[in-house]
Amino acid sequence: MARLDDGWCAALDRASMRCTIYEQRPWICREFEMGSYECKEERAA
Repeated sequence: MARLDDGWCAALDRASMRCTIYEQRPWICREFEMGSYECKEERAA
């Protein structure tokens, strides 16, 4: 998934913290389990 210069996901609306392409999101986003170790690590970065 594309990232901005500051590391944030390019599809994330920072005001609402929601994905702007959720219905058309890529496979990697579909496989990324919310609350998983990887998710928590990514949020901490």
